[in-house]
Amino acid sequence: MGRVVVPRACGVLSAFGLLAADETRDAVRTYRRTLAEADAEEVEAVLSDLADEARADLRDPGSAAISRQADLRYAGQSYELSVEVGASFDPEAVEARFHETHETASGYRMDEAVELVGLRAQATVARETPAVAYEGAGESADDARVGAREATFGGEVRETPVYRRESLPAGESFDGPAVCEQADSTLVVPPGWSAGVEPDGTLVLEGDEGGRR
Repeated sequence: MGRVVVPRACGVLSAFGLLAADETRDAVRTYRRTLAEADAEEVEAVLSDLADEARADLRDPGSAAISRQADLRYAGQSYELSVEVGASFDPEAVEARFHETHETASGYRMDEAVELVGLRAQATVARETPAVAYEGAGESADDARVGAREATFGGEVRETPVYRRESLPAGESFDGPAVCEQADSTLVVPPGWSAGVEPDGTLVLEGDEGGRR
């Protein structure tokens, strides 16, 4: 590995993603019969109920976008694939999408009957994409240096500079060994590696051949 990308919120990235992601709710119901036997009106009624169920848990149900899927499989299979149903349930169109999806996923299609296993609806309220603008507090990497400490690399104790991440300006870089501290994590840059600051505050670590060994 010659390059490592470290996002700004690396220690809490999962939580940040949860807060930044679109608000989504899913509703699913088992509905088993062959696709040829499925009653289009009955399927539409189930999908409508599922859409209402998914909307009900959202903060703004009226602004939700709805997508509808059917879980399908070939007769005798033990797993199913989800395909889009669209605005209205058309068994022939849904079957054609399933054949294409199965061939894409598994490399082949079959002449077996297609079974409908379940129906699902997903309601989504889009969130505004968070801004990623970044301005480091310092004017250079030296301004972000807050001290040094002893650290061991490959059994050798080395005096290692310590940087405060939020003070690193975009476009700057520094060489390892180094320690970069922030509120939610501590980043170690080993000997033979360097760290560069991207415009959005992301750190990109790159190692030479010796550093990667």
